[in-house]
Amino acid sequence: MVHSETPWDVVICGAGLSGLTLGLQLQQDVPGLKIALVDKLARPLPDAAHKIGESSVELGSQYLERLGLYEYLRDNHIVKFGLRFFPGGGTRPVHERLEIGPDHEPVVRSWQLDRGIFENDLRQMLVDDGVTLLEGSTVKDVELGSGDARHTVTVQTPDGTETLNTRWLVDATGRAALLRKRLKSKRGAGYVAHAGWFRVKGRVDITDFVPEDADTDWRRRPMADQRWRSTNHLMGDGYWAWIIPLSSGNTSIGIVVHDDFHGFDSIRTLDACKDFLAKHEVALADGLEGFEVMDFGCYKSFSHITPRSWSPDRWAMVGEAGSFTDPLYSPGTDLIAFANSFTATLIKEDFASLDGGPPVNLRLRSRDLNLMYRALISGGLKVYRNNGAIYGHPRAMSAKIYYDNFIYWSFPCQYFQQRLYELPSAEHTKFAWAGGRFVELSEYCQDVLRQWATLSPEEPEGKFAGIPAYPSILIDLHVALQDKRTPSQALAAMMAGVKHGEELLSELALRVIQELGPDKGAQMVAEAKLASWGIQWSPARLALEAIEDADARWEQLPELAQDVERALGPVKRHRQAAQARELLLHLEQAGKAA
Repeated sequence: MVHSETPWDVVICGAGLSGLTLGLQLQQDVPGLKIALVDKLARPLPDAAHKIGESSVELGSQYLERLGLYEYLRDNHIVKFGLRFFPGGGTRPVHERLEIGPDHEPVVRSWQLDRGIFENDLRQMLVDDGVTLLEGSTVKDVELGSGDARHTVTVQTPDGTETLNTRWLVDATGRAALLRKRLKSKRGAGYVAHAGWFRVKGRVDITDFVPEDADTDWRRRPMADQRWRSTNHLMGDGYWAWIIPLSSGNTSIGIVVHDDFHGFDSIRTLDACKDFLAKHEVALADGLEGFEVMDFGCYKSFSHITPRSWSPDRWAMVGEAGSFTDPLYSPGTDLIAFANSFTATLIKEDFASLDGGPPVNLRLRSRDLNLMYRALISGGLKVYRNNGAIYGHPRAMSAKIYYDNFIYWSFPCQYFQQRLYELPSAEHTKFAWAGGRFVELSEYCQDVLRQWATLSPEEPEGKFAGIPAYPSILIDLHVALQDKRTPSQALAAMMAGVKHGEELLSELALRVIQELGPDKGAQMVAEAKLASWGIQWSPARLALEAIEDADARWEQLPELAQDVERALGPVKRHRQAAQARELLLHLEQAGKAA
């Protein structure tokens, strides 16, 4: 019982992606800690392990590279070619749908992760670094200490029962949610969505869904031979399906459905998933013919939150053991990056104070980080909640991707990249207003686009929308993710971003209301509560929309209005667009009427 005799500094329950990367981060941030990881699975984990979360985006990828994993990722996993979307759904061939995604190699890398390979290798890295890994072991009981009291973890190992005594306890058990269930702290996400997924042997290349002799530019687009490296999303009303390549040579296929459109039964079995694709995504169903299915899994109502992930009594929840939003936009590794970094910061400050450093107020620090994490989770949920109608509307989805990227690169990515969570509480709170305003703007955008999709359904067109494309504010924000900024520089950029976000949102609302016309536009104004936004449309800006000469109008447009139009295409105007624009000059009255 040698492990029972060790006074552990940190015990991490769970050795999936969140627990393993936290162990690696603690080894680097606080050298010399006595760390134990406990996990029910033992090596070797199978390649293409049956876990979702293979697709990472910029924030999570920068976290992995910060851990010193760049060369490892380069040599063992796939450099991702961004996120790619095909909204519209149905039986229409894929090349006759709008394709949204990058047309150049992204400047800031992200990765497609084969979770089996990755987690096997991370386990070995940790063992090589001196971390104790109790594999094939199950946590049987936890006794939480309070104040200065230590925690006790009872573990059933292959060799018998161990009792681990530790200063810090971290729950990284995923959906087993050791602490969240014990503390009864699970909360609903405000909407219900489900997922079913499976792996197939071999590479599924969406470009091959279109015959080579088809009369189309599908295979001549600049990125055509690299589409397979993207996380490809096929989307329709209330659902989306993913195609993700794995470095093992296999492919992950999954379906996410919103419960108000499609119930859990529609994807709860492999046969149900196949039937769903045959009905809603014929191109993918046909493209999977002949591929051997390796496994299957599903989640019912996967989104959840917890009000507290960190305690001054020195316990934490990371990864899905705490909160999870939605797999659209691949945020799983982002949430791990935030939760792990918040946890590592608290542990680092705690042990520094024990070693003669400045005292730390764990109650205040954990409060601040809980508030920020809840705000990030809440803001993320608003990007997904009740937005199933947008997934089936090509141009509304294009606008959503444009604005969601703007918000993501303006605040969450910069907040993480500049390590603002490490700031003392007094400085940390300076960023709260900017973060809160970005969340508000994002919610307003979702409301407008949801109304657009509901009030004016449309069929897709076989075009390409380069998002992000050169030149654009999105490219500037994407490239800026590499910059090192002081806290004051980061705050100034975020405050400028809020102003840009308000202007971009006003442009999106102006586009939509001109297309809807006065009657449906009035409904959109009321349902989306435009009068409460705190945004004004000037008569001078609205007057530009009446200029008939396209070149003259373009030359007078504000720079951000031009940016929106380059990304989303020309405005489609209702025959009574002028009357619709008038609604924006009378928002106070419209708000009272609503």
